[in-house]
Amino acid sequence: MICKTCGTGRHIVNVSVHDTNGAGLAVFIKGGDRPHVGGVALASPGVKLHGRVLSGCDLWTMTVPGHKDVELAQKIAKKLCKATGEPVAVSLGIHMDNATADDINMLCDNVEAASDMFLEEYLKKNE
Repeated sequence: MICKTCGTGRHIVNVSVHDTNGAGLAVFIKGGDRPHVGGVALASPGVKLHGRVLSGCDLWTMTVPGHKDVELAQKIAKKLCKATGEPVAVSLGIHMDNATADDINMLCDNVEAASDMFLEEYLKKNE
């Protein structure tokens, strides 16, 4: 498992990734005041048909009613899938009481940064 943390205080996020040795990545992203399961995204490399790749990445999602976490989960799942060529499942839950637009942007930036730190280490390890 590879864990990356980014941010401080209420804006801290943690990205934990379980590697299945080339058969996919299981990712849990949490942060804010109350980490939870808010949304899940599954990304898979596009299928080939007659030697042609039909899409770079196929994506499916599930969300807990009333949560918007799945939007960020989709973005991270797709990014990691395209970079690694592996299926990626992301479960994401970040909540901050009375969050401002700046708070939300900072949390999203921290998720991106922690995901990028993971990706850099993972790709280097698998060269």
